Amino acid sequence: MALVVPLPQDPFLNTEDACGYLGVPKATLLTWRVRRPGYGPRAVKAGGRLKYRLSELDRWLRDHEESFALGDDNEGADPASDGGRQVRSRSRASRVRSGALRTAQP
Repeated sequence: MALVVPLPQDPFLNTEDACGYLGVPKATLLTWRVRRPGYGPRAVKAGGRLKYRLSELDRWLRDHEESFALGDDNEGADPASDGGRQVRSRSRASRVRSGALRTAQP
């Protein structure tokens, strides 16, 4: 007779599986944890390794969803409707590069 072990209701994923589930590289998930404490999904350290609850990954994704109900360009969007978060459209590196190109032209 085979022993049947039920699957847990809220399974843990290792870092690699959590990255696959979120669709981000491992470096990104670790950066969220180290350089931006409190930003990424909460993890549990078990046996010297990080584990992520599937429910925590789902909660984190829900908390970071953007609404595209107003259309692709979000014209007429209320800036306060996103919880007061500022959305950046360009990275600092692109501003620096474009500024350097502008000054180089006569």
